[in-house]
Amino acid sequence: MEPDDEYILKYGDPRMATYPLMDNPSLAYALIAAYLVWVKFLGPTWMKDKPPYEFRMVMIVYNLFISALNAWIFYNFGKYGWFGRYRLRCEPIDFSNNEDALMMVYVCWIYFASKYIEFADTIFAVLRKKDSQVSKLHVFHHCITPATFWYSLKYGPGGYNTFLMLLNSFTHIWMYLYYGLAAMGPSVQKYLWWKNYITIIQLIQFVLAIIYQTQLILFPPVYCKVSMFLIMIIMMISVVFFFLFMDFYFKTYQKRRKPQLKH
Repeated sequence: MEPDDEYILKYGDPRMATYPLMDNPSLAYALIAAYLVWVKFLGPTWMKDKPPYEFRMVMIVYNLFISALNAWIFYNFGKYGWFGRYRLRCEPIDFSNNEDALMMVYVCWIYFASKYIEFADTIFAVLRKKDSQVSKLHVFHHCITPATFWYSLKYGPGGYNTFLMLLNSFTHIWMYLYYGLAAMGPSVQKYLWWKNYITIIQLIQFVLAIIYQTQLILFPPVYCKVSMFLIMIIMMISVVFFFLFMDFYFKTYQKRRKPQLKH
């Protein structure tokens, strides 16, 4: 028997409680806190008098693995939902125990768990003394994503609530593929002219997510019961990151194109 709306709102989806980190948010948030302490204090202190590590092969394998993992996530979000089964206008969250619904729960959790694996981005940057990579946007992004998606998955792993996850997994395929290829060195880097397009793809995903959530708020379909709590989580993430990444794009790429005045 499916849990009713009151039960879901109070206790969350009972199917999620069987997955690591999903019983309650304490451990999930403790890992985020540990990440922050290491990145901001322990890591820099440890590396203060040490030469930077190289990690070239590790970086190649790690980034290509994350790219492949996101390809798997994107494919399965599509296979069990968005590639023909889900209605684009709105798809109700299936809280049943049928095979496809349970598979969507599993894919959602893998997506969530991957955000903790991606903490390694910052850990590697600290160990390599790439301070420019450990920006406020970088750290904020890695903290806020698992922190907010915990609630999103706890109360709605499936249906309309996975639209941004689908888009984000697609974006991360190309982002980590780029990083993996870039780690191979100058012989490959000279062909990687498409770095700025990754940020454009990131911006597009947030625009699409904002449009999608907005139409659910303004014109909720009668056949698809939606949760304003879940919608506002995704809307908040999308709006905040859209402006942060837009600011990053203009500071990183547009300023470089401005002609320099000759004295």
